[in-house]
Parts: sequence; C-alpha cells; structure tokens
Amino acid sequence: MLAGVFFASCKQTVPETKTVDVNIHLTYGGEAFRKGGVNIGLASGDSSFDAITDEDGSATFSVLTGVYSATVSFKESVDGKLLNYNGTATIAVTESCDVDLALSASGEGQLIIKELYNGGCMDDSGAKNYQMDKYMIIYNNSDTEVDASKMCIAMAQVNNTVASNNYKGADGQQTYTAEGWVPASYSIWWFQDGTEVKIPAYSQIVVAINGAIDHTKTYSNSVDLSKADYCMYDLESGFTNASYYPAPAASIPESHYMKTYLYGQGNAWPFPMLSAAPYIIMPETDIKAFLNDPLNFDNKSTNLSGNFAHIPQSWVLDALDVWSEADETKFYYRFPPTVNTGYVVYVSKLGYSIYRNVDKERTEAIAGNEGKLVYNYSGAAYAESSDPSGIDAEASIANGARIVYSNTNNSTADFHVRRVPTVKK
Repeated sequence: MLAGVFFASCKQTVPETKTVDVNIHLTYGGEAFRKGGVNIGLASGDSSFDAITDEDGSATFSVLTGVYSATVSFKESVDGKLLNYNGTATIAVTESCDVDLALSASGEGQLIIKELYNGGCMDDSGAKNYQMDKYMIIYNNSDTEVDASKMCIAMAQVNNTVASNNYKGADGQQTYTAEGWVPASYSIWWFQDGTEVKIPAYSQIVVAINGAIDHTKTYSNSVDLSKADYCMYDLESGFTNASYYPAPAASIPESHYMKTYLYGQGNAWPFPMLSAAPYIIMPETDIKAFLNDPLNFDNKSTNLSGNFAHIPQSWVLDALDVWSEADETKFYYRFPPTVNTGYVVYVSKLGYSIYRNVDKERTEAIAGNEGKLVYNYSGAAYAESSDPSGIDAEASIANGARIVYSNTNNSTADFHVRRVPTVKK
C-alpha cells in the first residue's frame, strides 16, 4: 500500500554550512521511474523545500548540509486502476550527491479508517485525564456497498513511544517489510459469526473501543458511545478490566459485541493514548483458525507482551500511524511502506480526534454534490495543520453531500487533528 523507507548518505568533503545540490531520482522496482510534474518534499527541522520532477523523474534541491527527510506521494491510473505511489527516505547530506527515492504502489481499498478518538479528555475539574472512551469510525469510501462482515481490527507494534522496536533492521526498515507481514499486538477483533455487516456507499460504522456507554453523564468533556454501531466487548477472551469494558448500553445489540482472542498479556487491549498504530484487515482465511495456529506468531520478549501475530500485508485494507508530539524525535515507522508511510503528530488529553482529509477533486466531481458542499472548514485543532481541501466534511454530509476522503496510504497527507470529535457534532 505504500512507499519505501531507506537511509542514504553522501561522503563528507565540505564544511557543514556549505550549500550543496541534492539530486533526487524516483525509482520503482529498482528501475528509473520517469514521470514529470511530481512534487518531492525535503525537510529538516523547521525548514522545508519542494521541487517538481522533470521528465526523467528527477528533481534538484540546493540546501545546507544536514539530515533531511524526503517524501513523495501521488496518484496515477495504470490499466484502468488508480494506484497510490509513495516514497520516503532519510538522507544525510554532506556534499553534492545523487539519491534514489524508491516508490511503492498500491491500489485504493473501499474501507478506510475515517476517524480515531483515543487520547481522552480532562475531567470536569480539569485535574486529571479520562481515557476510557476511545472509538474508531470505519467508512466506505466508494460508491458501492461493502460487505464488512469479515473485517477485523488490529494494532501494530510498538504500543508506546518509549518501547523498544524489536524489528528495526540495520538499514532502518522493519525486518518484516521484506518478509511480507505486519505484526499485530495482543489481540485482533472481529464481528460475531453470523452477523452481517453491510456498509452502504459513502457511509460509516462507529466502533466503541472502550466503554460503549454515554461517558458524558460523568465527564461532560467526553463522548456518548451508547449510540455506537458496534463495540469491543468480549469478557470470555480474558479482557475483563471493568474500567475498560463496562457493560455496554442497552441500545447496542449483543450481536454487535465484537469478539477477540487474547494472545498477549493483560486484562485489556492496550490501545495507546499517545502513539496508536491501528489497522483494519480482511483475512483471506478464518481469523480464529489463523490465531490458533502457533506458526503464525513470533514472541519477541520473555512474556506474552511481545507476542505478535504475523498478518500478511495483502490482508491490510488501511492503516493509521500516530505519534506523540512530545516524543516526535523518537519516531519510527510501525508499518511496512507497502501498508502506510507518514504519521500524524498528536497531543492527547485535550479531547481531540484524528480525522481524515477530504479528496477535494473527487468529492466535487460526484454528481449531485453541487450546492451541498460546505467550505471554509475551521474544525482543525491547529490552524497550520488543517484539511487542505477546505471542505467541511461533516457539515457537507449533514447537507446531503457524499464525501470521498483522501486515501494515499500516507498518514501525514491523509489526516489532520480535529478539535471536536464528530460523535459530539
């Protein structure tokens, strides 16, 4: 689903403050990718630069020596199929040099993560944080109904920003990247057998991760999850922590309680408040049989906290990588570049959610949307990091519009931090 991540270096022969040329060349499958008009970004600290590729797929930057992050993301139709091309590289620049920026390509899926609320809020006294009110919204980003009955929700390693990364190779890439799988921590959640989960075109389901109740009755800054469509609640699995899993509201049918299998450690699914890495999958085999096969696991610790399921990359529908602002300098990718690149910088405890940006061009092209789209969106938590489309998605939906969300498999490009979670309206 995404781009390559590697580390390139140029031999030092000039003073650190000298301006040098960095020539970046797009590649795909080890060969030159000759495409003009593609924007490449180059950033270091607070400095960022952009350049457009020529017909040979190359772009030149004149920058001071230092360590830079190069990124590229664009779409292209190939044989009638829309593909996302992405690439990321860390470049240590010490002299003028040529660097290949490897691309990975992936097709767009219908099901995406539209919104994640996982950082909690402050209690009414403002004295402490409340975080037992997490939820996720899964959205059908297409004009065709999707059968999501076999869809599952998982979490990649590592679960927090201070945990060690057990899979980081010498080349800076995760060792599982070349092996074709993604780690899943602690457990995977699925819909009950026999429960039909159909998501109509441009529609969504809300999944309560913790506490499928109205949290606003106790914490007014929180959210009401008593109206969630589905909830993670399976006491038989071993996840019995009552603070994480109070009895769901009566408005949620028992058939809508998601099930799981605990292969990690603890009495609750440790969904991170600071650095979540959730993803959704569509297994190509029975998920319960898969999880009961010890050959599908790899334990990287002396206890079950490091026991990870090997999820084939081909099963992944969508992924989101979130990182704590306080620990941004420690960031490392949890997903293979074929699944996701980029990440969202997030501040917890303030009641913010992580919301997907609108694909402006494709949304405006939908027949019947004219006159229904609401512009001048102002709901972002940070003015400098808002939805670049300018479309207020939720107001437009309320106005009868249908929304296509950005889906480049690049969390940086696809998401922003929203000030008010959408379930609060």
